[in-house]
Amino acid sequence: MGVQLQADDLQEIIALCDADGILLEWNKAGEEITGFPREDVVGYHIDSIIAPDARTTMGELFAIQRTGTILPGLSVRLLTNFGMEVPAEVTSIPRPITGQAPGWLLIFRDTTLKVQLQEQLDKLDLLYHGLVEDSPDIIYVLDSHAHVLFINDTVEKLLGYSKRDLLGKDLIDIVHPEDRQHAYWPLRERRQADRATRNLQLRLLTKAGAQRRYDMEFVYVSLSAIGLVPTRPRGTPNQGESLGTQGVARDMTELMVLRDFSRQVGLILPICSVCHKIRATEGSSAEWLPLTEYLGRRTGVLFSHTFCPEHMPQTR
Repeated sequence: MGVQLQADDLQEIIALCDADGILLEWNKAGEEITGFPREDVVGYHIDSIIAPDARTTMGELFAIQRTGTILPGLSVRLLTNFGMEVPAEVTSIPRPITGQAPGWLLIFRDTTLKVQLQEQLDKLDLLYHGLVEDSPDIIYVLDSHAHVLFINDTVEKLLGYSKRDLLGKDLIDIVHPEDRQHAYWPLRERRQADRATRNLQLRLLTKAGAQRRYDMEFVYVSLSAIGLVPTRPRGTPNQGESLGTQGVARDMTELMVLRDFSRQVGLILPICSVCHKIRATEGSSAEWLPLTEYLGRRTGVLFSHTFCPEHMPQTR
């Protein structure tokens, strides 16, 4: 056909098609990647080496470029002589052909590695969301000044603050005022391993107006934190540099509420099997109290009296 491409040293597949999409030339990379030698593809339509679900893309590519528009690489899949498909990006360039209508110079770049890396990134993204964003614990990263660089979505579910509320802020601002003295250095933790902060009990304030799980303006958390230091070659001593702090705050509110309640009412309540009064012991004396009075004394709970559906007064 009088057409010869000097492209056998390239890693990309170079193919020349006429105006009707018939292959006129095929370089060495095309043979190596797809397994089809020149004599098996030259003279056939380009669709013969394109996966069926990608042929529409090739047709659209030619149609758009006839208008003079140049597009970046489009994703297609090439058929191979091995029964597999190879992901690729194709760029089409109009190319004059002697004695014929202008054809197309097609450049296919094998994107197998790119696709595999993207699949791994997608898996890591799912793992990240499962371990970090969907964690029941607040997970955060602070800079060297204890300002929030990252905090997961759990902070909004637990405390009512959005990420935007806290990014760039000092995390101690949401610590209960009575606990801030104990929290100051753990929120600036520089130590690692066994010397780092472990299971420090704190109270974190909830956002004003936010829905709360308990009728309290704070939640109890167990805080663990470690210092972040630059990565150094093994055996190189740490020069004292710090990148910041990474920490986890685990919600302990339910446990603390139950613990306080058990301390107030006692673990075992002596109750009369007939009248259901409870024996309250103070020192050496004891008295039998109705349940409502007993709980009111021990916990400060107030009762409002009403009627359940079973005992609702009947109206005529």
